[in-house]
Amino acid sequence: MKLISRFTSMLGVIGLFMSGLVNADSDVRISIDEGVSIAQPIAIVPFKANGGVPADVAQIISDDLRNSGKFSPIPRSNLPAQPGSAAEIIPDQWSALGADNVVVGQVSSTGGGYNVAYQLIDVLGTSGAAGNVIAQGAFNVPAAQIRQGAHTVSDQVFEKLTQIRGAFRTKIAYVVQRGVSSYELRVSDYDGFNAFTVVKSKEPLMSPEWSPDGSKLAYVTFENKKSQVVVHDLRSGVRKVVGSLKGHNGAPAFSPDGSRIAFASNQDGLLNIYITGVGGGTPRQLTSGAGNNTEPSWSPDGGSILFTSDRSGSPQVYRMSAAGGGASLIGGSGSGKISADGKNLIMVSGDKIVKRDLASGSTEVISSTFLDESPSISPNGTMVIYSSTKGVSKVLQLVSADGRFKANLPGAGGQYKFPAWSPYLTKQ
Repeated sequence: MKLISRFTSMLGVIGLFMSGLVNADSDVRISIDEGVSIAQPIAIVPFKANGGVPADVAQIISDDLRNSGKFSPIPRSNLPAQPGSAAEIIPDQWSALGADNVVVGQVSSTGGGYNVAYQLIDVLGTSGAAGNVIAQGAFNVPAAQIRQGAHTVSDQVFEKLTQIRGAFRTKIAYVVQRGVSSYELRVSDYDGFNAFTVVKSKEPLMSPEWSPDGSKLAYVTFENKKSQVVVHDLRSGVRKVVGSLKGHNGAPAFSPDGSRIAFASNQDGLLNIYITGVGGGTPRQLTSGAGNNTEPSWSPDGGSILFTSDRSGSPQVYRMSAAGGGASLIGGSGSGKISADGKNLIMVSGDKIVKRDLASGSTEVISSTFLDESPSISPNGTMVIYSSTKGVSKVLQLVSADGRFKANLPGAGGQYKFPAWSPYLTKQ
């Protein structure tokens, strides 16, 4: 770390992301490093298909639930049958296999798209009777967005079984550097699929951050031969410079209401925290006379700002009012971010990612990789994405918030840095 109808609406937002952007493909994939032995066993049966389907919907659902760290999908080769509906389920057959619940479904062509239908069946009887359908749904998706249909099923199953909103229809932004003069700001689904380039540059791109509604990215660009903070509208492609003080400008962070951006600048020689409007304006300085201060992030209620400062001699995380004033020490060594529910603080300590329970004060190390930095929390608080060093490369890593599930997202050539997890992109 350096100091310096609802589903249709969601598809419309995703379509707007794609318009005017280039290279829709995939350059990272989730590869499991460490699973969770106590995860809940679940069976995801291959969905019955009516006509050709361009994606394995059941496999996507299985991968999503596995990636959450809370479920352990039973291997397909072990499934005792391949039913297509709850009526075909024999509960004892599945509970004997160790499954708590079973997901079945169908995918049918609908002329330009697909209908995805699913049922979630309790085979243990915890809902009152074994064989009960405890969740079900059906919806149409355009052909090109069949993966989003699968992620929708995953979200609904995840929420039903955990009482936590699913975040499988979210996205990640990250920077790919290839060589010394090729930088791309990329956006993909959370699992690396459907990646596209937001902007390319021969000069460095750094520190992307999402607006609360997911429609914009703020990031740092050196395209004008100096570092500037810009806000990029993903729908229109319009970019606006909002931070261009003398010297370095970096580390942007949107306020929870989306109206302001905090960033760091060293216009007076030392790095300090400033706030400006999302549309620009005259920045207001919040810190001064106390070392270098950078990496601002907002509390969920917008009332305070966390930041990294070396005012005590080495980088540590501090907290101050969003209006400025005195700061209190939190600890760690930087990149502090509070989960959306306000319960946990994720930050860097040494070269590892740690989680601090803000109620009890207890801290635990959740990463086990090398030179870990730039953590970003999923909107439901269950997962953290960050960047680490592997050999001579920077790669993206995924870890559950309890540290039990670990995976990496190996890239196809280049250095993968500055990951940022999007907010929810759907109303539910």
